[in-house]
Amino acid sequence: MPRILLIRNPQAGGLRGARRLAAVRAAIGRAGVALEEFPCDAPGASEQAAREAAARADLDALWVLGGDGTVRAVAAGLRGSELPLGVLAGGTTNVVAAALQVPSDPRAAVAALLASRVRTFDLGLCGEAPFLMQATAGLDARIMSRVDPRLKRRFGKGAVVWAGLREWARYRFPAIEVEADGRRELATGVAICNLSEYAGSFRMIPGGRADDRRLDLLLFRGHRRRDAFGFALALARGRHARRRDVEIRPVTEVSLLGPPDTPLQLDGDPWPARYPLRLTLAPERLRVLAPDPAGR
Repeated sequence: MPRILLIRNPQAGGLRGARRLAAVRAAIGRAGVALEEFPCDAPGASEQAAREAAARADLDALWVLGGDGTVRAVAAGLRGSELPLGVLAGGTTNVVAAALQVPSDPRAAVAALLASRVRTFDLGLCGEAPFLMQATAGLDARIMSRVDPRLKRRFGKGAVVWAGLREWARYRFPAIEVEADGRRELATGVAICNLSEYAGSFRMIPGGRADDRRLDLLLFRGHRRRDAFGFALALARGRHARRRDVEIRPVTEVSLLGPPDTPLQLDGDPWPARYPLRLTLAPERLRVLAPDPAGR
């Protein structure tokens, strides 16, 4: 009988999260899989639990039910491990689950993961901190640092939108100094991406992949609120790469040089940064469970 350890964040998703967990338990029980649960409500606990799971010989896979921050912490704990990671949507935006094409419905997600193949997945490094999605500096990082956690638990994406409008109205767009593969330049917004997906279903990097052994750099050079608003609209329509104030290119290594008060976010969470900060790919790759979109 296959044995799965489920690391879950009991704080994620509120009442919807509780219903999702019940559905996951029921679907796994019907599939005849042995389930072991480990509730973790702090990133440090999730990372340590994943590290301990990676050292066990009796597990076939580790699944995580939570938001992208919990997924990032679990991935950090699995760094260098052969234990496959399965991701169940359990947070506000669930970017990683969507990128892996795991269904949002918990019953369908369990069935998809049980029938999945294992694929390799690149892992970024921000300093010493692993990340799956992207690190960004500028307005969106400032927004994430201003989101009220209580409102986020209650209203989900609505709390992020509210914080976004508030910060957009007062942000000054200071220049950020970047060095990418030895080339120094300035931008008002910077994204260093492992995944092409961003903030849900938006594609930040057209054609980007998480298994190509490279990062992708997006530089935004707009200086006005209307520039940022236009970029957001273009991103929603998949046309942001055509803008004159946007540059996208593959990179091997990026250093964020400052200024010192530049806000930073990592996989959707505000991140304490001490500049200069080096970002690159980890030498290790994750093993993740990815459903076959053709249903084979």
